[in-house]
Amino acid sequence: MSKFSFLTFQELNQKYGEVFSLNLGGQTLVVLNGTDSIKEAFSKPEFVGKPSNNVFDILARKSPFFNSGVDVWSEHRRFVLHSMRDLGLGHTKIESHIQDEINHFIDTLRDYKGQPVDCSAPLRPSMANNMAALVFGERYEYEDNELKTLVRNYEETTRVIGRNSYKSFFPWMRHVPYFSKLKDIEKGKMAAEETKNIFRKKLMQHEETLDPNNIRDYMDAYLVEMKSRKEKNTNTSLSESMLINSVVDLYQAGSDTVVTAVLWSVYTAAAYQDVQRRVQREIADIGGRPQFADWQRMPYTRAVLMEIMRWKTVAPLSVKCTVEDTTVGGYNIPKGTTVLGNRWAVHMNPKHWEDPDSFIPERFLTKDGLSTQKSAHYMPFSVGKRLCPGESMAYMEVFLYFVAILQNFNISFPEGVKPTYDAYLAVTYCPKPFKLCFTSRN
Repeated sequence: MSKFSFLTFQELNQKYGEVFSLNLGGQTLVVLNGTDSIKEAFSKPEFVGKPSNNVFDILARKSPFFNSGVDVWSEHRRFVLHSMRDLGLGHTKIESHIQDEINHFIDTLRDYKGQPVDCSAPLRPSMANNMAALVFGERYEYEDNELKTLVRNYEETTRVIGRNSYKSFFPWMRHVPYFSKLKDIEKGKMAAEETKNIFRKKLMQHEETLDPNNIRDYMDAYLVEMKSRKEKNTNTSLSESMLINSVVDLYQAGSDTVVTAVLWSVYTAAAYQDVQRRVQREIADIGGRPQFADWQRMPYTRAVLMEIMRWKTVAPLSVKCTVEDTTVGGYNIPKGTTVLGNRWAVHMNPKHWEDPDSFIPERFLTKDGLSTQKSAHYMPFSVGKRLCPGESMAYMEVFLYFVAILQNFNISFPEGVKPTYDAYLAVTYCPKPFKLCFTSRN
């Protein structure tokens, strides 16, 4: 119930150990604060559930990934991984969409001519366009009213989700008079429904133009697979309503994490000018415009991004629910127990990281500096069976945006402004709004 619950859990860890439980709202909550306990738990099939009291219930949305049964989640996760691979994830097809979108983003930043700007304003629609190309094969101009609506609704729903995270532990509170109004729940519901209506319109257009021999995007792939599975197995969870909800999940979750990671990256580059210059030298050594394939040839840049994802863990907590009686760390965990994996505590454990509160990219470099080394205690996208299916695309986007920005601009804080690293927790751990100066290097 604190501002940053993951910090409170980290403090309790010092007193009660890596695995402890506490009672909130009449239910037992188990918190895992160490690498061994998190990896042990999340590698087991008993830990793949999600709590029944879920904040997504507030928005009256049945998410296949965040508040559905294990069978629904499992079927959709397999399909997402398969369809993304077929649509070109990890290949040049998706990267070319992202690179084109980055061009528009860079042009927008250049229009400010080095004056202070909140780069999240063009960054959010830019990331939304990446998901739009993948999910329903479109790109919007930044001033398009439909895109503005999607971005505005995304910001509204994430704000409401952040404000109502209490529901997971105190579900009865939403029945308190005026509490829903105080927490803007109705606004969140309206925003979520407006977003779904836009995607319903996209679905109708896809159904009218569907060609099974020419799969254009995720919606096409889903419709073809849904028809095939229903012909073979009427028990499939794939349906038009789940398609809409899965699109909402992909569109919003796929944008949120990457936007936050890029914001932390440019903020840190402005704060550490020596780091910024070294990354720019590595970009220059590549020659031309870096591609994602150059990720392997740019160890220092990779180390910087890995350190940012450790130092400012974008998603500090993983929330799971046990679907059967099980154990972790020698403790018995009953079926139906909510379990939190505190990735922040793992990333800030001084036993595994020297001076963990400091930003030190070199900790991820080999001694010769020619390659990176990933610690066993590094888990920005979780671990185990609930590992984020969008991990590879997230790395691609963060890398491509970061190197494009530093190739084209020198980043600095406005005159008289010093870095504070002030943050807030919504769906992700975000920097508070800030402005930077992007001075063209051309």
